[in-house]
Amino acid sequence: MNRSCLRLLLLLALTFVAGGCTVASSVRPEGYYDSVRYASLERDEPASLFPGDAAVLTDDAIQRILEYRYAPGPLSRIALMPTGMDTWSRWSEGLAVATEQLAEDVVGVLEASPRIYDAAFLPSVLTPERRSVPHLREAAARFQADLTLAYRIFCRSFQKHRLFRDDRARAFCGVEAVLIDTRTGVVPLSVVASRIFDVEQSEDDLNFRETILKAQLAAVAGSLSEVASEVVDLVEAHQDSG
Repeated sequence: MNRSCLRLLLLLALTFVAGGCTVASSVRPEGYYDSVRYASLERDEPASLFPGDAAVLTDDAIQRILEYRYAPGPLSRIALMPTGMDTWSRWSEGLAVATEQLAEDVVGVLEASPRIYDAAFLPSVLTPERRSVPHLREAAARFQADLTLAYRIFCRSFQKHRLFRDDRARAFCGVEAVLIDTRTGVVPLSVVASRIFDVEQSEDDLNFRETILKAQLAAVAGSLSEVASEVVDLVEAHQDSG
C-alpha cells in the first residue's frame, strides 16, 4: 500500500484489512494481431451471423476496431469521472477531509507516472447527463484529456458481523472502472477492485453509522489506489515495450 493511502487510513482511526481482490483486463499479446489478420484474409463470407447488428455497428467497423493496436501517447492527461456513493463528505468535517484526501491521493498515484503529466477530476459543468461512451468522449475532448477514467463506487455493510463484535464495523466496498481513449473510443483497460475493511468504533464517533462510514471510506481508498496503479501499469508497460 502506498504512503498516500496510508495517510488516509490514519485519518479514519483504527482500521483492519480483512480481504480484497483486484481483477483487471490483460494487454493483448503480440501474436493476437497476426492471427486476426490471417483470419480476415481467409474469410470468404461476411463475418457476422446476425446481419441486423449492422444497424448499430457494421462488420467492417467491428473488424477495424478489433485489429486496432492501442498504444498511449508519450504524455497524457487523464480526466477522472466518478459515479456512485458520495455520502461520506456530507456526514462530518472529519470524513469530508478524508474524502478530499482520498481524491488527492488518487491523483497523486497517477501523476507520479512520467507518462501522465496531469490527472484531474472532470468539472461538474462538463459532466454529461448521459454517461454513454460518446458523451464521455465529448466531455473529455473539451477538457483536452487524452484518457478518461470513469468509475463507479459500490459498498455493502455487514450487520451480521456485529454479532461477534458490537464495537466493530465491517464494510465491503469496491470500484468498477474503465479507461477510455478519447481519440478512438476504445477501452484499453477495465478494472474491478474490492476491499473488506474492519473499523473499531471510537469515542469520537457520533454513532455506529459513522463507524460504518469510516470502514466504507477505507475500503474505497484501497480499491481506488489499486485502480490507479493498474492505469499506471498500463501506460508504463507500453513505454517499456515501445
